[in-house]
Amino acid sequence: MRIQTLYRRLSGLSIQTKMNVLIIGLLGLPFFIFGLLWFQKSTETIETNARQYNQELIRQTGGHLDSYFRDLERSTFPLVSHPLIQQFMSLSPTDTFELVKIKSAIEQELLPNFFFGRTDIYGFSIVSRNGISTNYGNAGRIFAAELLDELKDDETYKVMGLRLDGSTPVVTVIRKFWDTQAYQTAGFIIIDLNMTPFSRIVSNIKLGQTGHLSIIDSEGKIVEHTDPALWGKAIPEEELAVLRSQTEGYYEKKTEQDTMLVMYHRSALNGWIIVSEVPLRELAGKLIAMRNISLWVGSCLIVFVLLVLGAFSLHLTRSLQLLQRLMYRAENGELNVLAPEKRYDEIGRLNRSFNKMVGEIRRLIEVVHASELKEKELELRQKEAMLLAMQSQINPHFLYNTLEAINSYAVVEGVLPISNMTTALADLFRYSVGDPKEAVTLEEELRHLSSYFEIQKERYRSLEVDIRTDEHVLPYVRAVRLIVQPIVENAFTHGYEKHKLKPSYIGLHGEIRDNGYVLSVVDKGKGMPPERKAGYDRLFAGNPDAGGGAQYERGSSPRGSDGASSAAHPAAGRGRIGLSNVHQRIRLVFGEPYGITIRQSGETGTRVDILLPFLARPARSGDGIGGTRENSGKDG
Repeated sequence: MRIQTLYRRLSGLSIQTKMNVLIIGLLGLPFFIFGLLWFQKSTETIETNARQYNQELIRQTGGHLDSYFRDLERSTFPLVSHPLIQQFMSLSPTDTFELVKIKSAIEQELLPNFFFGRTDIYGFSIVSRNGISTNYGNAGRIFAAELLDELKDDETYKVMGLRLDGSTPVVTVIRKFWDTQAYQTAGFIIIDLNMTPFSRIVSNIKLGQTGHLSIIDSEGKIVEHTDPALWGKAIPEEELAVLRSQTEGYYEKKTEQDTMLVMYHRSALNGWIIVSEVPLRELAGKLIAMRNISLWVGSCLIVFVLLVLGAFSLHLTRSLQLLQRLMYRAENGELNVLAPEKRYDEIGRLNRSFNKMVGEIRRLIEVVHASELKEKELELRQKEAMLLAMQSQINPHFLYNTLEAINSYAVVEGVLPISNMTTALADLFRYSVGDPKEAVTLEEELRHLSSYFEIQKERYRSLEVDIRTDEHVLPYVRAVRLIVQPIVENAFTHGYEKHKLKPSYIGLHGEIRDNGYVLSVVDKGKGMPPERKAGYDRLFAGNPDAGGGAQYERGSSPRGSDGASSAAHPAAGRGRIGLSNVHQRIRLVFGEPYGITIRQSGETGTRVDILLPFLARPARSGDGIGGTRENSGKDG
């Protein structure tokens, strides 16, 4: 019972209320839910992608730093095994002369190659197990024994971290020497590095507008930072514990100004930690702004759609309410009411049907005594109208079906020429019944013309058809239906047949110009006299009263009796489309400067150019020349 009661209440609602509920329920609510889910997921995705990008960035930075220290270690290999170094390590402090001699040899022969091109080395020291040491560059001011005590027995190469040589910050690297004969520690190489390579690595990384990158050594001291005042400072123990807890990760740190996303990566080579700090608002600022813009645009579109649909439903229901009031008045006997007939949609048709119904009722009341006679007369007139319509029109489908039947018989009997000609003729009929002012592409026009050539080649076996167009350009060239075939027919009729010449050549050459696309129709028959060509030039230029062009359209043709005269001479041009007709149709659809130009006409042949517009301009590889070429066989 409750369901039936609810159904009755819903059925009693007005159409406007139902449409509003449906629009909000089926359009507004799903879009709102989808937008909310999209907002949440896009925010999560943007933040995740930004974190992954920054994590990969500091991972690569750590890789660059490890590669730098590995290269530095490899550069010490030649020193470890060099005979001069081995001799220096075995010297006694009392061998003063040998000590000076070997030091000099090391400085002159060995160290220049090691220092060549290296601006990152601040100082260089060699210390033997006998306590002998030699210093180069700025080395020597850091107490060597203090550094050597930090090197474990099983370590041969260690990065000690940041130290101060006076007021100069340096990073010290220790390399242990081995006595290749006694297999014990022979001494050490101590290399002091300036901050240039570390500053260069950090400066190449951009993290938002205010984000920064820092390098922390294994002791928890800051090696590199955008603020030089922090170099050598130790970070808080609780923060260092988090950074040492795992190889890489991230956490959020709140400051007075902003909430920072801290991401870190610890090197497995020396324990150094690469740390990036970026404000969360800058992490994916542009992407978030784009997301917000998209959300606002989507919301505005939804509101706009709801308003449009609401206005449309209101307009629709008001029209129905008006019709409902008129029907109520007609129901009460007021039969002179009329519904508005300005609309052409379903409501308009309903209004017209209502008006017809009211008028019919009024007519029946007024002429009830002659209703049967009127009905019979109306039926008779309807039948006569149908008969006249059937007699005055030829159903194109009848022609197509007839040609298809002929084609079927030809195929069954194996007479392929008849089959080909009927198929081509059917295609010609199908294309010709369209609107002559309809805009098509040149590709469609030439496809239609190929059917025409199929028929002509059956008549003239020696005919050569030369089509040179770019098949990639044709879909972008605009044309009008049936503008090329009349010009080709003129070439057959007035270039060849009128002069009792067998058609031998028809050419269609396409070319891209700055002002459009030119299709040239070329034949090798007899042309028109110069004065007639001049008259047509004036006619096509828009001056039909200047001379010969107008009179040729009225009484003659370009080559004697061209179909161009059909526009003003129906008896002579019935069933043909003249040159002026083609030119006028092109101008009517596309305007100036498009149309026909008789480029050349004489004893050696005629060339007629058709200038057509582009829909678009593809790349001009060859300017549209050289597409396909057709050559017919010889006359049998």
